[in-house]
Amino acid sequence: MRTAFAALATILTAGVGVAAPAKDDQRAEKIEGLVRIVGAQAGIVLHCRQFYAIDDKVSDGLSRTVRPTLDQSLGLKQAQTAVDDEGKRLAQEIADVGPERWCADQRSILNTEGVRVFLD
Repeated sequence: MRTAFAALATILTAGVGVAAPAKDDQRAEKIEGLVRIVGAQAGIVLHCRQFYAIDDKVSDGLSRTVRPTLDQSLGLKQAQTAVDDEGKRLAQEIADVGPERWCADQRSILNTEGVRVFLD
């Protein structure tokens, strides 16, 4: 499992600290991906338990693997602002599609990437 977390973190964080102008778009895209991982795990924990069994160890591990890189890349305050903004965006997305549909979508996405957040 640690290998899966490490591989995911390596893929997502490769080059995040690079600030060369040609890399700005890639860096922004990777940071957005990190923010979305943190937000998705919070959404899964808050909304998906009523529909599916969640592996808390895996979900928490994803957040703990990604968050330090995000904090280092943006700074603590800006990273927290980004996570807060993502939380608001995600809450609206869940409200729009409904928690059952959103959770089903997350389950199909996350259980195909080699890291099983959903147990059933």
